[in-house]
Amino acid sequence: MAGLTACDSSTSTPRTPVASSGATPFAGDSRATDPDAAAQRIAQTPNMPDSLHLISPGQAGRLRVRMSEKLLLARVPADQLRKLTRTVGDSTYPAYELRDAQEPTAPPTLLEMAGTPQRGFYLRRIIITDPQYRTGEGVGVGSPFGAARQLFGFSRVRTTPDGFAAISRQTRMAWLLDENSLPADHSNDMPSAEIPTATRIKGVVVY
Repeated sequence: MAGLTACDSSTSTPRTPVASSGATPFAGDSRATDPDAAAQRIAQTPNMPDSLHLISPGQAGRLRVRMSEKLLLARVPADQLRKLTRTVGDSTYPAYELRDAQEPTAPPTLLEMAGTPQRGFYLRRIIITDPQYRTGEGVGVGSPFGAARQLFGFSRVRTTPDGFAAISRQTRMAWLLDENSLPADHSNDMPSAEIPTATRIKGVVVY
């Protein structure tokens, strides 16, 4: 995780989730321009995910980072998984593509494994692009970066093997940003405050 942990977050405390009002905040909402307003909107109308799509530190739904491959295969039906390999930088990892049983057309979640055949494999990281997955505060794919920045705090945003990312060690998540809203010649290492609030989150890496 050297490419991720190099970009640390502050130690701000996440806000306490409140009951859902049924609204869907921030999904593709580019109108948010102020981080305080974004956080207030989350507090008023959080999009609380079901337990299978809840993102929390080191966990996404029923899958937890560092769980054994054996346990993963016991928890997930075989017809929802497709085995493949994934290359990150100079390293190649075994992986599984996880399809959502409730929404088969949703973007698959990538389960990156690590380990050896002799000692066994374990879940190294969970790479999410499915907007059904959300934190308890209602932030996920499609949310504006300002919402995540206000809730979790970030110091830097940097280019990583997975993309342009803000890292929160506190939540053990990397928030991958859509660079189309940034100048083409933007720096590969930027202060979080320089990222426009409405920049869309396009992926979440749980590690």
